[in-house]
Amino acid sequence: MRFTHGITGPLACAAVFTVVGGTAMAHDSPADAAEMKGVTVTGPVRDEKRSVDVLTVTSPFVGKPCRIDVLLPDKLRDGKTYPVLYMLPVGGEWNAKPPWGYALAEARRADAHNRHGVICVLMQFDAMPWYGSHATNKKIRHEEHIRKVVVPAIEEHYPASRRVKDRLLFGFSKSGWGAVTLLLRNADVFGAACSWDAPLCFTKKDFGKVGTRPHFGTAEQMAKYLPLTLAEQRVGELTGGPPRLMILGHSIWWNHSSQYAKHLKELGIPHVFDDSLRAKHTWTSKWLPKALDMFLTLHAKPAK
Repeated sequence: MRFTHGITGPLACAAVFTVVGGTAMAHDSPADAAEMKGVTVTGPVRDEKRSVDVLTVTSPFVGKPCRIDVLLPDKLRDGKTYPVLYMLPVGGEWNAKPPWGYALAEARRADAHNRHGVICVLMQFDAMPWYGSHATNKKIRHEEHIRKVVVPAIEEHYPASRRVKDRLLFGFSKSGWGAVTLLLRNADVFGAACSWDAPLCFTKKDFGKVGTRPHFGTAEQMAKYLPLTLAEQRVGELTGGPPRLMILGHSIWWNHSSQYAKHLKELGIPHVFDDSLRAKHTWTSKWLPKALDMFLTLHAKPAK
């Protein structure tokens, strides 16, 4: 593994291949490889106000340069690699007064990065994220941005484990949907996902709600990302092993978590379900520390 802390310039692995599970995977086509040559990474620099590292990336999958905020364990051991917890933004986390709070501040407050020995990452988007791709607008391809730009950037710049099981997804509301859909559509890239209070039971008929129209463009495009359908399509990949999905609690989305957990049970997909975490619909409420402990205790070994 190369730990190239401090690189500024083209993303080293992106121009030729994308690292997945520790293996160099060829791009789908020469055009795809050519597109990736435009990816650049600047930093890291220190954001003293937030006490995090910041990478800035240009990417063909978003409309403008976006930041990637990184919270590292206080003490990094030479030669050790760490699981990465991708805390997916709901939207607006970098505003002066974000309505949802700032996920990495809450992870720090819970001391999750030290107690569980994980690198915590929060990535920015220039449009509201639903973690899919727009039907026609190539500057809204958030799934590809995470998979092809964010993950390789973290693994190039930090001592991040490149094992599939150590790439962890975590979110709530839209980003809880994102955690589940990213795992189900990319089970060979990510190891596990945790979702709290997310609209996991949306159907094609819900197109147009909560910003889905500007993100997906069409109902048909949104249908490719429906968690209910994806679970049915991925049964073979998720059965016969340990649970890779954790579905927790609710606030504004009422019975979506319980109904989705019931759907997983009917399909025979191993999962963890706990509906007891009920709190205000923000990063700052009391659900987060408990959810982090539940998820990371299962999927990340405690730091020694």
